[in-house]
Amino acid sequence: MKMTKYKDKVQQSVDFLTKWHGNAPEIAIVLGSGLSDAIPKIQEMKTVHYNEIPGFKNSTVQGHSGDLRIGTVTASLSSGNQKTREIAFLRGRNHAYEGNDPGEVVHNLRSLITWGVKGIILTNAAGCLNTEWELGKMMILTDHINATGMSPLNGEYGIGFGAQFVDMTESYDKKWQSQIKEIAHSSNHIIYDGVYYGVLGAHYETPAEIRMFKTLGASAVGMSTVLETIAARQLGAKVAALSCLTNYGAGLKHVQLSHSEVMDMGTRFASDMANIVLKAAVSLEI
Repeated sequence: MKMTKYKDKVQQSVDFLTKWHGNAPEIAIVLGSGLSDAIPKIQEMKTVHYNEIPGFKNSTVQGHSGDLRIGTVTASLSSGNQKTREIAFLRGRNHAYEGNDPGEVVHNLRSLITWGVKGIILTNAAGCLNTEWELGKMMILTDHINATGMSPLNGEYGIGFGAQFVDMTESYDKKWQSQIKEIAHSSNHIIYDGVYYGVLGAHYETPAEIRMFKTLGASAVGMSTVLETIAARQLGAKVAALSCLTNYGAGLKHVQLSHSEVMDMGTRFASDMANIVLKAAVSLEI
């Protein structure tokens, strides 16, 4: 089958990454808003900026640094043993609300998986729809609702990466969910679980929309993650996703929402989330 222009662009990224680093790490982490600088010693890791990688685009959003870093991470496990694994970190992502098409939204992640990454941990900042939950805590995604009106499998964006009609019954690996919850509890961190409602953005939701999302069974809402998950599952990669609950949805607490406040909350609790994410990345079974 002839390679599409889109797949050719992904292959150009893969060729660059292979020449730059050799074999791909097993695990990659996408660092969402406020998390880019929370990983210990990340500034010392091997780095390439998105604008140096063919096909990659820089994010235009505050809090998304726009580089790929690779380093060896050591974590202490609940057993008392230490384990080490090489991890790739995507510091920042591309969003559809920036004007990106679905292929551009998932290009960076899709390139890493095509390169050889086997497992993905997605992180994001999200609005909390459960007023009994505490802000600043994490929610592990058990499922999602894609309300973006987009799919990274439509047209040429999905050709050559796997089945066009991808089974999404288990979008997020259940075993990984259990392991991450165990890691959080062993570190005395509160972690919730629930359904993530993915919207296009960039505006925040209305109170009426928030009421609808809750009625549909969602526990958090955000503007990322769902398209990346679909693309990763098409390629056969395992996926786990964590939301930092930075604010309550519109109308739930009668306060105005702003991106700066979301960033501030994400930054305040980033170290807690990073601790869980790193332990998970080192210990999860591929």
